[in-house]
Amino acid sequence: MMMPANYSVIAENEMTYVVGGGVIEAIGAVTAPIWTLDNVKTFNTNIVTIVGNAKLQNVVNKTLGYVFSGDANWKQLGQNLKGLFVAANGHFGDSFATTLGTAAAVYNLGTATVANKAGDTVLFKGPADKKAYKGSLNGKDFFITEV
Repeated sequence: MMMPANYSVIAENEMTYVVGGGVIEAIGAVTAPIWTLDNVKTFNTNIVTIVGNAKLQNVVNKTLGYVFSGDANWKQLGQNLKGLFVAANGHFGDSFATTLGTAAAVYNLGTATVANKAGDTVLFKGPADKKAYKGSLNGKDFFITEV
C-alpha cells in the first residue's frame, strides 16, 4: 500500500502524545489498578453520607421536629417542606443542590441506625458524678449507682 510522504503509522496508545495533553488519561492509567469497582462504590457512598449528614438535622427539624413541636400548622409545614427542595434565594443551582442534600439525608435515614439517647440519660447525679437511680423503701431514700 502506498502512503503519502508526510504520513506515518502511529499506534493507538501513542496518540495521547500526538493529540496533546491526556492528563485525564494519565490519571486513569495510574489509578486504574488502584481504583476497583468496590473503591468507586465506597467513594460514592461516602460522598452521599457526608452530604446527607450535613443536611440531616435540617430535614429532621423541618419535618418530624416541627410536627411534634406542639405549634404545628399545615401552612408552615408546607413552607418547611418547600424549603427542603427550593433554596431560599430561589436560584435553580442552589435549589438543585438543596434537593440532592435532602435526598441524601433521607437516604442516610433509610440505611443507618440512629442513636438511642434513652440509655444515655442520667436520671440523678450520684456520688462522683456517676449515674445513679433514686429509689425509696419504707420512707427512706436510697441511690443505686454504677460500679
